[in-house]
Amino acid sequence: MKRSWLSRADWRFIQSSIPVTCVDVLPVRFSSGSRRVLREVGLILRETPYGRKWCLIGGRLMYREPLCAAVRRQMTEALGRQITPHILPAQQPLYVAQYSASGRSPFALDPRQHSVSLTYAVEIEGLPTPGGEAIQFEWFEIASIPPARRIGFRQSIVIKACLRLL
Repeated sequence: MKRSWLSRADWRFIQSSIPVTCVDVLPVRFSSGSRRVLREVGLILRETPYGRKWCLIGGRLMYREPLCAAVRRQMTEALGRQITPHILPAQQPLYVAQYSASGRSPFALDPRQHSVSLTYAVEIEGLPTPGGEAIQFEWFEIASIPPARRIGFRQSIVIKACLRLL
């Protein structure tokens, strides 16, 4: 059982009062060889306030948790302990996204909270086994990424931005 460090009432108060810092992860696969080309991205299928959608892996940053540790934790919770994320201790986010409950963001309304998410692109080894909020995990070739209407929280914007940067 997970240890809860805040009561539900306290957490709801925080979510309604201040932005919550999160990490999001876009699992990536590159072609092998001397010229590495981005080949695939991974997404999880999960329940969202808008129904079942494909999403980035992610969640909130815990108090005093290093960013890269949060990335590893989120990936392990969603894809299982048999995967190995390749993230360097000083790796920086690829993209920063803001999700707003007020509608002032280009991203979807998140009725739960206003959040700022640091998005990392991370290569993984091992066989992903969906768990936690992940119902399913799938690798998508770049040309076969689901359409925006099937991606939660309008994260298609984040995915496209990451693809441009990679």
